[in-house]
Amino acid sequence: MHVLRNSLYVLLSAIVLVASSATMTAAQDYAARHAVATAYLENNVEKELKVMIPMRDGTRLSTEILFPKGKSRQNMPSVLFFTPYLIEPGEISRFAEFLQSFMEHGYAAVFTNVRGRYFSEGTYTYMGGSGNDGHDTVEWLKSQPWSNGKVALLGCSSTAEEQHKLQASAPTGLAAAVPMASGAGIGKVGAYNEMGNWYRGGVFQPLWLSWYYGSGYTYKPSFPKDLTREQMIRLGRFWNLQPETIPPSGLDSMVWALPINSVMEKMQGVPGGLDEWINRLPNDPKWKNAEFGGEGDKYSAPALFINSWYDISIGPNTAMFSYQAANAANENARNNTRMVIAPTTHCQEGKVESEHTVIGQRDMGDARFDYVGLVQKYFDAYLKGDANAMANEPKVRAYMMGANQWRTYDTWPPREAEYVPYFLDSDGGANSLFGNGRLTTTRPVKSGFDLFSYDPRIPVPSLGGSVCCFSAAFQGGSFDQSAVEARQDVLVYTTPPLTETVEVAGPVKVSLYLQSDVRDTDLTVKLIDVGPDGKAYNLDESIQRVRWRDGYDEPVLMEPGKVYKVDIGPLVTSNAFLPGHRIRIEVSSSNFPRFERNLNTGGNNFDEKDGVVAHNRIQHAPGYPSQIVLPIVRRKVSIR
Repeated sequence: MHVLRNSLYVLLSAIVLVASSATMTAAQDYAARHAVATAYLENNVEKELKVMIPMRDGTRLSTEILFPKGKSRQNMPSVLFFTPYLIEPGEISRFAEFLQSFMEHGYAAVFTNVRGRYFSEGTYTYMGGSGNDGHDTVEWLKSQPWSNGKVALLGCSSTAEEQHKLQASAPTGLAAAVPMASGAGIGKVGAYNEMGNWYRGGVFQPLWLSWYYGSGYTYKPSFPKDLTREQMIRLGRFWNLQPETIPPSGLDSMVWALPINSVMEKMQGVPGGLDEWINRLPNDPKWKNAEFGGEGDKYSAPALFINSWYDISIGPNTAMFSYQAANAANENARNNTRMVIAPTTHCQEGKVESEHTVIGQRDMGDARFDYVGLVQKYFDAYLKGDANAMANEPKVRAYMMGANQWRTYDTWPPREAEYVPYFLDSDGGANSLFGNGRLTTTRPVKSGFDLFSYDPRIPVPSLGGSVCCFSAAFQGGSFDQSAVEARQDVLVYTTPPLTETVEVAGPVKVSLYLQSDVRDTDLTVKLIDVGPDGKAYNLDESIQRVRWRDGYDEPVLMEPGKVYKVDIGPLVTSNAFLPGHRIRIEVSSSNFPRFERNLNTGGNNFDEKDGVVAHNRIQHAPGYPSQIVLPIVRRKVSIR
């Protein structure tokens, strides 16, 4: 068993390492641009360090402010990075290209550590929401003698997620926001109700084991409140010199440990919110108090969402854009909320693109885009009143993979999309890519099913996908799934070769009819683009824990032998399936370690060590039309 398991991960790790070498040119190009920006900041910026901003309860947040060197500090707009991460060299280095542009255009850049991080006072709680503190920080900035009274927000990942509650708190100084990859902690929005990417379909995502081990600690060293600013600056220099690294966690092997709520302890991780949340079921009412944002939290300022097709939170991100574009608190915010979706992984927009952008193993073509220029225009429009800055910009830019071109739309999902069902069919043997599974636009006319066994001891291994923040051996992106599809516990359904291009853009819905001999199991699905050479590139994937098929009010276990409709997803993507290509989906019951394994017992799962094998049937019959519904766009508009 261990030999099989280890050999699979050696194979998949080798695939990742080979693929990563193809991106060296893009990485070198980014490194050169980054070096220029870093040198500019070293010579053209004046800094105010350890400015302590008071909150309404007396807690003070540590802040660093960057001003353009040699320019008058009057009537100046500012950009706030409200972040839990190390400011220098961390966040300043991470956003160096943006900061160079802001300095050149006469902006101040403000980096504030959230409550309980580094020199900011108080106790840190991730996914606690930062509405009040963020509100108070924006209003403080608005009132400074150098300020023009207008503040923008920028950040990626956690620094973007902090924006949701802050936006909803409606500070009067907030003029615009750019959340990049901001999906974690989004509660109920559209089709999603999963705490962003804490879980998907009721299934915990183990990437949080890695994040909490390295970044999610609750406590930090405390400092006396009577430290002078000069003393804090001296301490800060020492802190900044220390590499923010920790001993290897061994996560790649430790993630196999059971019960899963013991993994952090076994890795000797420091205390954090995960210790409690890993033991929460999706219907726990406490989640509402933890989320960063969701329906009902209406943005008070225009927002430019910058997202990625292979980001862990792409689904909630696009849903939040759609919600705010329709429901933001005022007409200005509703009419001027925009979105860009790149074909990259988490927070890599502008860093990995080249003439031949390779994401995982797939060549996505020339996906280069001037994100810095677009953000600068966006801020100039709403912080400086430049009416022409965004006059010709579309509402939505989404990269169409396969066609390898940018597309523009007035809405998301595109109003041009036609939702077309494709039905699962077979001769009873869809197991593996060597089976007889078919995907067809014709509804089934005879009864049939495909049977596979799911053993949680040997789950289907994850390979690429919309993932982040796990380990160096598990990278996101698009990879040839043929090695995974060779397994008998993976059902494979494929169309014949296409005779014309099929462009898909938007949410992809999946409904499967399941019969099982256990009380609970999971269903997984992947959407695949299969080329004429047989390479099968993943587009998106999802999962559903069957006990939560009717929603999160309460779990409903299965009765062995009965047939249940299970809706999965939705997935979301933008891809052109070219002539000669085939559309494929994979169906199974595991995708590990992207998603935790279901032990199939019907118990809590998070506190269990022993599982049972599930024998699962996917029905496809006139009364059980298992299907995938694709949003097909027949009219296209390219910006290139």
